Amino acid sequence: MSLKTQASSVLNNFVVFLSLSALAGIFILAGAPVSTMAEAYIGGAMLLFMIVIFLVGRALQFREPWVNPLRIISIFLAIFLTARYLVWRVEFTIGGYGLVSLIAGITLFAAEIYSAGFALLGYFVNVNPRKRKPAPLPAEEAAFPSVDIVVPSYNEPADLLEVTLLGALNIEYPEGKVRVHLLDDGGTEDRCNHPKIAEQSRTRRSTLQQLCKNLGVVYHTRVHNDHAKAGNINAALGDLEGALMVILDADHVPTKDFLKKTVGFFLQDEKCFLVQTPHSFINPDPIEKNLGTYRDSPPETELFHNVIQTGLDSWNASFFCGSAAVMRRSMLLEVGGIQGDTITEDAETAMILHAKGYRSVFLNESLSIGLQPETVMSFIAQRVRWAQGALQLLHFKNPLTLPGLKLTQRIAYLASFSYWFFPFSRMITILAPSMFLLFGIMVYNATTLQYAIYGVPYFLSTMIFSDFIYGKIRWPLMSDVYEMVQTPLAAPALASALIRPRKLSFRVTPKGEQLDKDFINPTAWIQYLLLTIVLVSLIAGGWRWLSHPGERPQLVFTMLWETVNFIIVAAAVGVTLERKQRRETFRVSPPQALPAVVHSALGARTSVRLVDFSTGGAMLQLSTAAAEPLVFHPEQEITLSLQSSLHPKQIVTIHAQVVSQEEERIGVHFLFQSTQEKAEMVDLIYGNSQHLESRLESRRKRISFLTAYLYLGRKAANGLRNNAQHALSRGMHGVAMGLHSLLLVPGRQLWTLAFADRSGK
Repeated sequence: MSLKTQASSVLNNFVVFLSLSALAGIFILAGAPVSTMAEAYIGGAMLLFMIVIFLVGRALQFREPWVNPLRIISIFLAIFLTARYLVWRVEFTIGGYGLVSLIAGITLFAAEIYSAGFALLGYFVNVNPRKRKPAPLPAEEAAFPSVDIVVPSYNEPADLLEVTLLGALNIEYPEGKVRVHLLDDGGTEDRCNHPKIAEQSRTRRSTLQQLCKNLGVVYHTRVHNDHAKAGNINAALGDLEGALMVILDADHVPTKDFLKKTVGFFLQDEKCFLVQTPHSFINPDPIEKNLGTYRDSPPETELFHNVIQTGLDSWNASFFCGSAAVMRRSMLLEVGGIQGDTITEDAETAMILHAKGYRSVFLNESLSIGLQPETVMSFIAQRVRWAQGALQLLHFKNPLTLPGLKLTQRIAYLASFSYWFFPFSRMITILAPSMFLLFGIMVYNATTLQYAIYGVPYFLSTMIFSDFIYGKIRWPLMSDVYEMVQTPLAAPALASALIRPRKLSFRVTPKGEQLDKDFINPTAWIQYLLLTIVLVSLIAGGWRWLSHPGERPQLVFTMLWETVNFIIVAAAVGVTLERKQRRETFRVSPPQALPAVVHSALGARTSVRLVDFSTGGAMLQLSTAAAEPLVFHPEQEITLSLQSSLHPKQIVTIHAQVVSQEEERIGVHFLFQSTQEKAEMVDLIYGNSQHLESRLESRRKRISFLTAYLYLGRKAANGLRNNAQHALSRGMHGVAMGLHSLLLVPGRQLWTLAFADRSGK
């Protein structure tokens, strides 16, 4: 171990010791008895101090090195206010109104303890995030390590795989130092000999073998489908020769500089086993699509991939996310390859290698673009698999007891895995105020004044800290909506994982799905039921205000709480209206429209600019300088001449067919005549990491708390209106059929998601 590494380890241990000591001191101070008025002054002063810190950070534009001391101060202030709130909750707000009230109050407090505990773990993770820059490569290309790029596949279509493979082939790296491999688990011997799927499996294998031959990619398959993706990679691991291995999901297309920005870390640190990069996506997830938030709010995935992972990296606990990563093959072989004891093989593998004393790197630069699930059910199924895998890891390979991990790594992994208990906490916090508003059960025995002294500072301190750390990429209430969408189905699925953790198996998340029409998701009834409960509770709260004046001190903050719940659940209901998605490929817009020349079959030519494009087609803007712009007819074939992005000094020709023309805009469908033509378009769309970053940055911005609440309130209202309009447009027969599907289909789907054996047999 180098002196620098030893010094870093000693410093981390010292920081942990100081933090634990300070944490103990904070809870002791928080429990010290003082007068109610003094508590009000203390809470108000600390909250004001946090606001000042936030405003100073904003004035400094949250730049290092100034922001780090401010972050640490705000963390300790938030922890004190949290401790003070929890002590007050235990001492004064639980029980006193009978057994039912006591049980309900303890249940709610347990959910709050979970939330507060997870917040404390989050403070630890984010105390000093690591900001890395790409490590330099040697001047001599002969010193570059050899690399194998593997693309595991199961049931993805050949067209989607071709785009990913072309992106991998477009990567800039010395010739002879890199090979691309397709690992086809859909064409295994078992599947090709299975009576029900033999024909389609053999056809798939033949198609992909020919695709690999045309592209110069190495094709792999195996006999059995054991251990899903982990087994697929491990089956090929022994046939690889590269020192490093890049793993790309079938829908993750890398940028050209992927290897140049990641490989240097392995040369810099001989104990580095992993370089992970963020997952960025070209399409909206179903929440963004159905609520209409894709264009004007930050991506949901960036909280983990761009903030939490940088915090984990500071504790040498950033972990493998299954794709867009580089791994040292020798270290992977040392532990038997990708681990397969759980269905989250990526995090499991990283934790085992961390326990061996090896190090990971998280490079916070988006160097690949993937696809997100298209439907709510696919989205939930993906998140449920992550959640169940996390619970499996806590059960079988608990980071708190796994030999070899450092204390800081144990805490960091616990923070990552414990998040997935949120469905239980979320369900409690949604239903708790209804217990009081509908039935008078005192789940939270406090007056408005008391809550203002203890609860408001705690609540606002967590919001201020969240905005301080990741306000540009996560707005208030957005996480609540994502969790609410998952909760009704995730809760029973996680309960199933707790009861029988071994009865789980890996399921591939569907990508690139097409939806021919709008429809209400069959599981919407659960969200409708919750919305009805919340709405009736608000009405009952109004009645209690008028008929029970003595309850008004409790009603004020309970009604506010329930109003926030209504916004969250209403937004979740809005998500249940699945919006049609007929386009097979997703369009992107370059930072600047790309110049090109259109040639018609008759020899006419005109200048255009590519406004947006995909591997399927493009929108062309005719030059306004033309005296008489050409008129194009549908199905007319044309060619586009533009500067090559793969070979900047060359002009490439791409064949296309006109689909439509509206004034100065022409829609075209590509008719690629060669692999090279398609490779050029793949590089235009996916190859430039700076273009990718600029597209992501355009969605990142800070807004105020009030603006965030109003924004989501508008989206929730629009979602409810769209649901109602869709139901009315179908008439009485459509409504009856909808009720049938909402009441009968969900039970079967919920059972399959939560309890059915996923062995795939």
